[in-house]
Amino acid sequence: MPLTMTLEISDEELDHFRSVMHLTRARAARRSPEEISAAARAAVGRLASGAHSPFVANRLCKVKALVGMLEDEEWQLPEPGRTRVLEGLAYIAESQDLVPDDVPVLGLVDDAIMIELVLRELRHELESYEEFDEFRREEAARRSAAGSHKAVYREDWLGLQRRALHDRMRERRERDLERGGPDFELITRL
Repeated sequence: MPLTMTLEISDEELDHFRSVMHLTRARAARRSPEEISAAARAAVGRLASGAHSPFVANRLCKVKALVGMLEDEEWQLPEPGRTRVLEGLAYIAESQDLVPDDVPVLGLVDDAIMIELVLRELRHELESYEEFDEFRREEAARRSAAGSHKAVYREDWLGLQRRALHDRMRERRERDLERGGPDFELITRL
């Protein structure tokens, strides 16, 4: 029978995670965005092979989406969102973390915590991208079924949706910052 636990992370403990993220971000500054994305993708593959927890597996799927949004030419994630996602992926891409991944049972706990914190920080970017990706698939299928195959129109309908979602993402982030910030200001407070 599985054991369910609630984990409360104190402000002091959050400060520790922030300091780890700060160090990771400093090391990642020497790497290109492509290197960070590739390293994060590889880390997700490595972590997924050892992850048996649905919680961890679900978070790893979300990290794949973060990498996907950076590489998706049709999404065109604007700054500063692009930098924020890269900074969030920097920890995941880092091969040395707080608890070595090969430690049985506990090896992925620090990764799961940090991934959850990164996902909370980047929730608006991730939600907007997932909505864009769903819209793109559904609209492409609808247009294909209707017999509209002209590629020139694709950028038109995708561009309108992309701009609307980028604006909404920015507005939500600004609203969060006006209210005192997101639950965990991992990236913006560094």
